[in-house]
Amino acid sequence: MSESEETNSLRIVAALILGIISGVIVFFIIALVLGFIEDTSGIRTGISVNVADNILSAVLMFIFIIAGMAFFYWKVKNTPASKEEIED
Repeated sequence: MSESEETNSLRIVAALILGIISGVIVFFIIALVLGFIEDTSGIRTGISVNVADNILSAVLMFIFIIAGMAFFYWKVKNTPASKEEIED
């Protein structure tokens, strides 16, 4: 396996891990904002941080994770790898 293929696979794995982490963080931020709006206005949206009891929250978190992974994968595929300049 050449060095460029290994670098590309490492970049892809890093992008997917970053997508998972960022998707979960975005979900929690949106759930907290919606929870704050529910508490202040009394409107029930059905989205909460408790994904074990609420299927809508679990599906929404899954969508954010997939979207984050897709975004970072697209970013890695469209951005060339940086190359180190070796000075002699």
